[in-house]
Amino acid sequence: MRKIIFFQPHPDDLELKCAQLIHHLAIKCNQKFSIKIAAITKGEFGLPGYIYDKFKGELLANVRTKELLSAMSFHNIKKEQIYFFGYLDGCVKFNNEFIKSILSYLEKEKPDIIFAPEAYYTSYYHADHVNTGKALYYIIHKKMLSTFPKLFFYSTLSPNRYFGFDKKDLPLVDDLLHCHKTQFWLLNKAKILYKITIRLAGLHVKGHKYAEKYRRVYFSYDTPQKNKISYLIKILSHWFASWPWFKAKYPLGFFHETS
Repeated sequence: MRKIIFFQPHPDDLELKCAQLIHHLAIKCNQKFSIKIAAITKGEFGLPGYIYDKFKGELLANVRTKELLSAMSFHNIKKEQIYFFGYLDGCVKFNNEFIKSILSYLEKEKPDIIFAPEAYYTSYYHADHVNTGKALYYIIHKKMLSTFPKLFFYSTLSPNRYFGFDKKDLPLVDDLLHCHKTQFWLLNKAKILYKITIRLAGLHVKGHKYAEKYRRVYFSYDTPQKNKISYLIKILSHWFASWPWFKAKYPLGFFHETS
């Protein structure tokens, strides 16, 4: 049985990126795969603006944890298959401590395949996402693991792999989004772009109208063309990095009170 770990910085990050693939692997593959979910944070500050300050922190973290468990039940993924690293929403740093934490988890689990947010050519330039992807890339690239898992990035602007699915599978995503009631204000808007991207990705898959897109990361130095990125994608990734709303909204005085 091959082990696959899906990393998500926040409890709702996989629903519009990997939901169809996770469901296929967990439900339709006759238990050929062991699926794990690795959540870097519990999304403690995932509400827009200071009017929601009284809900942020531990209260929102507990609610979002329950929302994640509810969503994962659609894939028959149990609580025991979900691991929380315990980092603070919006405060995930690419540093030695974070790398060691990820490395320790990977050495324990020894996955065959890893899915993570795109680190370099991303359409969602939230620091928690980028730094999670960077940490996993760094660990594998530097051969810090005793194994050598395959790495795939989601939220990528430069896909080279596609997972096709049919129109009858679309209601799954609606069911998952409704589990995340505290995030529905954002997810429902994001679904507009989701519908466009899965339709465009579907053009790359014969026999399917829709698809999820991924970037398989190649580490071998003898396959440089497989990692080649166009200049347009590089420009777009820098443009997305300048958008102001990819940051958590902390309660007023939060850092002063906790310093």
